[in-house]
Amino acid sequence: MPPPQLANSPFARLPASCRLLLFSGKGGVGKTTLTCALARHLAQTQPERRLLLLSTDPAHSLGDVLGIPVADVPQPLPDWPNLQVRALHAEVLLQDFKRTYGLALELIAERGSWLGREDLLPLWDLSWPGVDELMAILEVNRLLAGQEVDTVILDTAPTGHTLRLLELPDFLDQLLAVFATFQAKHREVVRSLTGTYRPDEADAFLARLQSELEGGKARLTDPESTAAWLVLIPELLSVAETRRFCCQLLNRRVPIGGLLVNQVLLEGIYLARQQEQRLWLKTLQEELPGYPIWVCPYQLEEPIGPAALDKLVQQLRPLQEVLPRLEGIPAPGELSPSPQQDRVLGMASGQSQALGLPDFLAQGIRLLLVGGKGGVGKTTVAGALAWNLAKRHPDKQLLLVSIDPAHSLGDLFRVTLGQEPLPLLPNLLGQEIEAAAVLERFRQAYLEEVAAMLAGEGMAGVEIQYDPQAWRQLLHMAPPGLDEVMALLTVLQQESSGQFDLVVVDTAPTGHLLRFLQMPQALEGWVSLALKLWLKYRDLVGRPEWAQRLRDLLAQVRQLQKRLRDPQFASFIPVFNPEQAVLAETERLLAELDALGIPHPYAVLNRVWPEDSTPFGAALRRRHQAILAQLPQRFPQQAIVTVPFLHPPSLEAIGAYLLASSSPMLPETST
Repeated sequence: MPPPQLANSPFARLPASCRLLLFSGKGGVGKTTLTCALARHLAQTQPERRLLLLSTDPAHSLGDVLGIPVADVPQPLPDWPNLQVRALHAEVLLQDFKRTYGLALELIAERGSWLGREDLLPLWDLSWPGVDELMAILEVNRLLAGQEVDTVILDTAPTGHTLRLLELPDFLDQLLAVFATFQAKHREVVRSLTGTYRPDEADAFLARLQSELEGGKARLTDPESTAAWLVLIPELLSVAETRRFCCQLLNRRVPIGGLLVNQVLLEGIYLARQQEQRLWLKTLQEELPGYPIWVCPYQLEEPIGPAALDKLVQQLRPLQEVLPRLEGIPAPGELSPSPQQDRVLGMASGQSQALGLPDFLAQGIRLLLVGGKGGVGKTTVAGALAWNLAKRHPDKQLLLVSIDPAHSLGDLFRVTLGQEPLPLLPNLLGQEIEAAAVLERFRQAYLEEVAAMLAGEGMAGVEIQYDPQAWRQLLHMAPPGLDEVMALLTVLQQESSGQFDLVVVDTAPTGHLLRFLQMPQALEGWVSLALKLWLKYRDLVGRPEWAQRLRDLLAQVRQLQKRLRDPQFASFIPVFNPEQAVLAETERLLAELDALGIPHPYAVLNRVWPEDSTPFGAALRRRHQAILAQLPQRFPQQAIVTVPFLHPPSLEAIGAYLLASSSPMLPETST
């Protein structure tokens, strides 16, 4: 029997053998908040269990939610020392990994190629895609293989990048198989020359990593060891993404512990919104009947700090207890819309503001990137902006493209989008990047030749010692983090095609957005190294046409780097909500944009609660007003465009606020 404190809790049936609790979901649904709250709850109710709350999100918010500094070194909570908290720092882990296994990896790579060690050493200093996920899965495997902790509670990146994390064990299996081929070829050559072979550090590295990966894969699919909890809110985009996420987890045989539905309105204060939420809750109950579903009510005050998090857990209720409370809500047709929902909350006095975003097409801007913390409405803002600009300029051609691996553009427009752009309007195309499709073209244009050269294919006497097929297999894998590289290549192609007057990019959440923005520099490094090696060995390897394609790609990458910093060509639009944790992450994002030199003169403050005379609405308005008052100090360089909380959030209505085609938003006067 579970302890009495766990009887009415999502963890009531948590096996004593559970080693991994994984929390994920669409960005911005309160994933980190609920993860922190439930981690504290588990620490209190099972004080004998050694817990580690670990974030794998490169733009984590653990410290913002817990109210304490969080670093890469585990530290116990002051009030519950059996719960330690840590945020993985990929670069630190990578350096440790290189120190421990660098020599072994260098040996394996050198044994697989005719190139010398001095040629291959620069590879280890380049930026590689997916390093966050790679280091995370290796560190989690290491922790769970040892005796340091009993249970790891994983606060992951949003859906798309969590799936990449879960795909890593299979990728690493394939990678180790290729390394084993290189090593087997080496053993064969050594035995043929000396008659014997003694295992070395490369063999030990492969054996150790293989053992840890086998244990990790077995653990990840064992319902007694692992449970994945999906966090969502009762809205179209979040429910649609959760449906897909459940299917993908089932396909990977990852056990699902249940669903946590956040931000549910339980009081009779906003009837149209409650009615919509009730319908989504019933949809979840009908479509996902096999999973426990828990409901967390909307919080008037942000749950930050120990007391608020502990109070939050006490409010969790099973869905079957909540639905009867919502049954009496009238159907949408029975409701009279409140005129207050159409009023706009004014900016705080003194705030730098704009009536709306400028007409970017009239300004000659060619590239718009819309981004921010997950769940702030960036997809909706990007879609509304592109839609309304296209309608305003029927003579211009626009492309709206999503580079988020967990796309929502198709859900927003209720169409199926993919790699090939499809018309959303006569002059507006929509596209969701499919990394696999772009990778195939990239392989054919560049990687096939790379594999051939690394293995010395066609060079007399070299193929006997080195295995071209193994290199080809290695370069045919889809490594995690490929999304950023492939998205960059697609944006390069679309922007330089001359087909579009404006490309609007719906980006991934903050951490992976920053990796995308850093990709031009990384790709420049890879291409430059490939050209350097070709110049050194061109008399041996030939392939001048391939080298010219590389030069052309390098020129495109450098051109994009230059244009991303040109305020006459590109602009980044941060989107954020009036919440403290979102503001903190947005500040960090703006600092990174400053460092990268990417212009961001505007920002969109989304979902601001309008004037409301109900107790709930008045309290929420006061909360938002307090945050608005902070904006002049926290965002002094941005003109901020305000979009109120709209129901329903139509593209036309949001576009009217974004482009100031509605009544002007005036600052409130002091009283």
